[in-house]
Amino acid sequence: MSLQATLGMTVLEATPSLTRVEMTVTDAGLNMHGTAHGGVIFSLADEAFAVISNLEAQAVAVDTHLSFFRAARAGDRLVAVATPERVGRTLATYRVEVQRLGAEPEKVALFTGTVSRRDRPAGTSPRP
Repeated sequence: MSLQATLGMTVLEATPSLTRVEMTVTDAGLNMHGTAHGGVIFSLADEAFAVISNLEAQAVAVDTHLSFFRAARAGDRLVAVATPERVGRTLATYRVEVQRLGAEPEKVALFTGTVSRRDRPAGTSPRP
């Protein structure tokens, strides 16, 4: 089983200009303080980053950064919204905002990541 499936992530949209991945925080994803473990939030952001960066090329991460702004709790629906900052021939950088969904979406975290890109081998396709 993939990490995406284990954590209950769903790809809502996957285009080179915008990718959205959603999940609901479960009790299994909480830390000792009763809030979403940083690794769960990172995993959601990283999934959106992986999907968007591999749509048009074969890409592997070379650098990532995550800043936490708000805590998330069990039952919170989170969405990671990935957009490109700059896409070049061999490197691309993406911005991923993790938001808590509700009447007023709240930014939970900000992730940035850079990938090394190369042409996709013939006969292969991306995995959204």
